[in-house]
Amino acid sequence: MQPITKSRRNQMADEEKKDIQPAKSKGKPRQVKNIIPLGTQEVAVYATPKVAKALEEVTEDMTLYNGVRLAQVMEAVYLQGQKDGARKAIGSLEQALAEAKEGVRYRNPGKPPKDAKAGAKPKK
Repeated sequence: MQPITKSRRNQMADEEKKDIQPAKSKGKPRQVKNIIPLGTQEVAVYATPKVAKALEEVTEDMTLYNGVRLAQVMEAVYLQGQKDGARKAIGSLEQALAEAKEGVRYRNPGKPPKDAKAGAKPKK
């Protein structure tokens, strides 16, 4: 009888893993790829199934004019989302900075005043 080598052990472990079925099967994908024809090119839009269905209804009888209008609306929504996201990020940074400033006690610059209790010499 030959001893079992490391490679044979790994091979046996791989075979055992193949036999094990996953606990649950994969569900439907969360994002659906939608192709929107715009003139000479096509634009791929990834969205949830609910948005994909709405997009399919909107692009059902798409003409070039409607396609351009849809692209303008989508671009405006995208740009507004960028602005809102930036505004939210800057707002959270400003809020964190304000909280940090509250935690730091303000002290005037220069030499601190002498404390009367801490070993002050009596005047002659």
